[in-house]
Amino acid sequence: MKVPKYIRTFMGDEFRAVEGVNAHFILTKFSEPDFRPVENVVGCYVISAIEKNIEYPKGKSPILYIGLSKHLLTRLKHDHYRDNLKKLLDNPEYGLRGSLISMMQDKYQYMYYLGAKVDVFYCKGTQSAKEFESRLIANFYYKYRSMPVGNGARSFSQR
Repeated sequence: MKVPKYIRTFMGDEFRAVEGVNAHFILTKFSEPDFRPVENVVGCYVISAIEKNIEYPKGKSPILYIGLSKHLLTRLKHDHYRDNLKKLLDNPEYGLRGSLISMMQDKYQYMYYLGAKVDVFYCKGTQSAKEFESRLIANFYYKYRSMPVGNGARSFSQR
C-alpha cells in the first residue's frame, strides 16, 4: 500500500517508497477482521483524523498520534481500541465524571470526535522502532512546529 499523502507531506516521497504501509484500517469503525493484516511484530503506527485536519502552528494535518510498539496487534487492538476508545464509543460520557485520574487521555477524545484511521509500518531488518518513531515525530515537528496533539511525551531523538 502506498504511503498516504498526509504522511508523505512531512516525511517526503522517498520515505518507505518501496514497502509503503503494511496495514491500514478505520479504528473507530472497528471489526475483528480489521486487525487480521496487523501482525504482532515491532513497528510504528500513525493515527489520523477522518473528519477534518487539525490546526498546527505551521499548517493543518489530520495526524493525531504517532506511536510504536513491540507488539503492534496487542497495542492497537487492546490498549488503543478495547481499553480506551471503545469505552467512549459505548458511552460518550465515559471519563467525564469523578476524579481526574478517570479522565480519558485527550487523544481518545480526538479519535472519538474526529474519527480515527491507522497506518501501520513494520520495522525491517535492523531498523529500531524507537528510531523510526523518533524520525516520524521529529519530521512532523519540524514541518508543523508542534508535536501531534495526542503525543504528550517528548521522548523522540533529535535528528
